[in-house]
Amino acid sequence: MATFLVLIPPGAKSQDEKARIIRDRFSWLAFILPIVWLLWHRAWLAAALAFAVQSLGSVIGEHPVFGLAGLGVSLATGLLVALEGPSMVVASLERKGWTVDALISADDRATAEEIYYMENQTGDVPAPESARPVLPASETSARRHAPMLGLVGFQEGR
Repeated sequence: MATFLVLIPPGAKSQDEKARIIRDRFSWLAFILPIVWLLWHRAWLAAALAFAVQSLGSVIGEHPVFGLAGLGVSLATGLLVALEGPSMVVASLERKGWTVDALISADDRATAEEIYYMENQTGDVPAPESARPVLPASETSARRHAPMLGLVGFQEGR
């Protein structure tokens, strides 16, 4: 499950139409196209910095001795944006006065939106389909449910 942050603009109430939902995880798109991803999320200064660093990596890559170092600089820039990009977007929105309204754990963005708006309407969070009731400790003993190794189960103590 992924973690989603719901941010609302200054002076807005929950369930605002302008709320932004940001997924807090590694972004493959940000790794492959870091500058485009930063521009899409309106992180202008970070996009300019990433462009400058990747340009420097491209220039270094043309050198006959340090060619791989240039590739490393470009890959490191993409990795940094992919790992820290969502946090940078949240931090820039918070500097502009946006507030974090909810922290939601869901499988995808549509489910996160549904949970967020359902929670604000009714005060109840719908249980995910994958939620199972918790069994008492006596029901989960090693003899009753043997641990699995791949597709073949084995029992401990025999």
